[in-house]
Amino acid sequence: MMDILYAGWQFLIEYFTLPRTITLTIVFFISGAIAQFMSQGAVLKYFGPNAKKSVSYSMASVSGIILTVCSCSVLPMFTSIWKKGAGIGPAITFLFAGPAINLLAITFTFSFIGADIGVARVVSAVVLAIIIGFIMQLIFQKDENHTDKNAKMFEIKDTSPRNLWQNGLFFVTLLVMLLSGMNMPFVTLGALVILAVQLIWFFDKDELWSWCLETFDLAKKIIPLFVVGIFIAGVITVLIPETFMSAAAGENTVQATFLASIFGAFMYFATLTEVPIVNSFLDLGMAKGPALALLLAGPTMSLPNMIVVSKIMGLKRAGAYIGLVIGLTTLLAFLAGVLIF
Repeated sequence: MMDILYAGWQFLIEYFTLPRTITLTIVFFISGAIAQFMSQGAVLKYFGPNAKKSVSYSMASVSGIILTVCSCSVLPMFTSIWKKGAGIGPAITFLFAGPAINLLAITFTFSFIGADIGVARVVSAVVLAIIIGFIMQLIFQKDENHTDKNAKMFEIKDTSPRNLWQNGLFFVTLLVMLLSGMNMPFVTLGALVILAVQLIWFFDKDELWSWCLETFDLAKKIIPLFVVGIFIAGVITVLIPETFMSAAAGENTVQATFLASIFGAFMYFATLTEVPIVNSFLDLGMAKGPALALLLAGPTMSLPNMIVVSKIMGLKRAGAYIGLVIGLTTLLAFLAGVLIF
C-alpha cells in the first residue's frame, strides 16, 4: 500500500518542476483573461439559425479555446443554445469541441506528452467536431424548426471597452510569454514589460482585480482535480502491469483504437486529468494511436454526458452522436497511428 501511495507522490514531485509551474501559472492567467475579457455571448451569437454555416461551424469548432470545460460542465451552455434555436450542426460541433481543445488541456498535452500527439489532438479535435456536426445536420436537418424569436436570442453585441487591436495585442503578449517561458528569458522579460504598459494604459483597477479573481476561481476549481489526476496516474503505473497494456493497446490496430475510444467515451475525465493518465498508459506500453483516441473521446464524452444529451436531444439524435464520436474517433486515431506516429 505504501509503495502505491509513494508512486503517486513521486509522480507529483516529478511533474511540478519550476518551468512547468511557471507555464501553468501563465496558462491560468491567460484562461482567466479569456473568461473575463472575451464575451462568450459574442461567440455564441454565431451559432444562431441566421448565421452563415461557414462562420457558425468555424466558431463552434474552436470554442474550446475560450471555454475551459469538461464533458459535463459544457452541458448547461449546450442546453441553452440548443433550446434557444441553434442549428443542430453547430450545436453538436460546440458540444464536441468545447471540452476537446481547451487551452489548458492542449498546453498540458504538449508539455506532458509531446508535440506530435499535441498537434494531432488539436487538428483531430477541430476536424472531428466539424465533421460530426455536419453529419448530424445532414441526418436531422428536416427536424429543424426555428423562429424569429429564437434567432433574436443570438443577437448579442460585444461590449468590450477596448478596441479590437488593444485586445488582440493583450492576448498576443500573453501568448508570447507562454511560448517563450524560461527558454527565452529576455523575450519573456520584454513581453512582461509590454504587458505592464498595456495594463496601465488599457485597463482599470476593477478589471484587473476581476481578472485576478477569475484566474483564482479557475485555478481553485481545476488544480485540485489535476493534482488528483496526476496522483492517480502515478498509482496506475504501479497497479497495471506493463505487459497488460502492451497486450491490450500496444499496437496501432483498429481493435486497440476502438477499445480506447469506448473506454474514453464511457469514463469521466475531469478537465486536464486525461493528460497525466494517458501519459501513464503510454509509459506502460500503449501505442500512440489508441492514446490519441483516448484523448479525443475521453474529455468530450462520458456516461453522465450521454444521459443528459439523450434527455436534451432525444435518444435518436443522442445515439447518432455517440456512434459518430466513437466511430470517427477510432478511424481518425487509427489513421494517425499508422500514417503519422
